[in-house]
Amino acid sequence: MLYSAPSFINTVKASIPDATFQAILTDEQKSQIAQGVLKLMTKKDGSLMANLVNPNTNRIVSTVSLKSVKVTPEISHAMTSYATQMQMAQIAEQIQLIQVAVEEVRQGQEYDRLATAYSCQQKLLQAMTIKNPELKAMALLRVTSDAEDSRNLLMQSQNANLTFIKNQPESFWGKLVSGATPEKVNSRINEIRESLCAVNMVSLSEAIAYHEMGETEAARLSLQYYAGYIQKAYLETKGLVERLDLIDPSPENYWSKTLPDIEKKIQVLPFNEEHKLLGGKEDGEEM
Repeated sequence: MLYSAPSFINTVKASIPDATFQAILTDEQKSQIAQGVLKLMTKKDGSLMANLVNPNTNRIVSTVSLKSVKVTPEISHAMTSYATQMQMAQIAEQIQLIQVAVEEVRQGQEYDRLATAYSCQQKLLQAMTIKNPELKAMALLRVTSDAEDSRNLLMQSQNANLTFIKNQPESFWGKLVSGATPEKVNSRINEIRESLCAVNMVSLSEAIAYHEMGETEAARLSLQYYAGYIQKAYLETKGLVERLDLIDPSPENYWSKTLPDIEKKIQVLPFNEEHKLLGGKEDGEEM
């Protein structure tokens, strides 16, 4: 019945007369009817007549005015409003289904980007074992190209997620009215964290590949590009890393401690020392 409201309205129209009549009585007449002094005249079939009679003498005392009252239009209006609400509910349900589908596609794309990043790491490990110098150089060059494409896709994904976080209201009422659910916010935070780790890994893979080919300057520029991204995306926006710490379900202040530290370490890397460029160890201590 809910999904066939127009037919339901037609059924109601068919079962209710187009108009009815109401008797217009004075206060005195209403009082006399209540006391039993007067009564409305009825026909033998029980239908009312527009006359008042004295029940003792059965004589007509006065004629009652009748007012025509339209019934169906009001019912039609109410039912039409009801049908409109049902249509709005259906539209809202369809929008929700579309949003779920879009979110699934977005997450699928994020998984593809992460898979590509981890693939670059594996390609680097395999390239390092190649004995033929020419083939090794070709494999390493392919790693640098794939790594650059991978991390740029991940950076764009992080930018989108950071914009989502920035657009979330901070006040209680704002969160209540227009804010995303805590589950969705936590999901985005986790995506940003995982994506950042992948960018960190793939940037290091690219730098190592350049270094293995003897292209130290290219390695330096690659890492400088990564450092510049961290500065622009995270550190230039006042209060962003503190806000990420606040809404991150993790108990540690990962964002305010790790991000500036990564950017600082990249800036002070002594590229003339190979082991430091590769993030290795010196005198038993991790660099």
